[in-house]
Amino acid sequence: MLGHLRSKLSFANVTSVIALFVALGGTGYAAVTLPRNSVGADQLKSRSVGSSELKTNAVTSRSIKSRSVGLSDITPAARTALRGQAGPAGPTGPAGPAGVTFRAAVPAGGTVQRGNASSAEHQGGTNEYRVTFAQDVINCVATATLATVPSGAGVDQPVAGRVTVTQDQARSVLVRTFAVDGTPAEQPFNLVLAC
Repeated sequence: MLGHLRSKLSFANVTSVIALFVALGGTGYAAVTLPRNSVGADQLKSRSVGSSELKTNAVTSRSIKSRSVGLSDITPAARTALRGQAGPAGPTGPAGPAGVTFRAAVPAGGTVQRGNASSAEHQGGTNEYRVTFAQDVINCVATATLATVPSGAGVDQPVAGRVTVTQDQARSVLVRTFAVDGTPAEQPFNLVLAC
């Protein structure tokens, strides 16, 4: 039998058997001689260990450094599971005061045609109108526009120009109207104050 075995041996057969023993012995040697916990982050390639290589329950909360897991590391399903139920609605707070709006439609000759202004004083031949209200308007926001305003039996039409508003008194504002070239001119306007 030994003679039969010798006739089958070749250099390639002998070399492959030796290589097999060295390979198997090498991994066995590494498994036997490596000390416990000797393989760490320095010995592992980045991303070389995945979840399939970890034993179930191998990583516990004791293994994770406090505050090292962020919201982006948690799956949406886990976030939903961690979110508690909505609590009952709190009591409704008191309603704030309603905003007050003061307004006036003033023709070129003065007077208040529409709105809640008390009066619109105007001296003929000037471009100044003093519009007065029943309460303090100094902290309101005022705006005026040249506008078509009813006047007596007809309608007062503005010409191209501009208008300014000055809040200089507690219960009234001063409105000045101008022609397009900037000269003072009597013009109809609408005035609004938001408080």
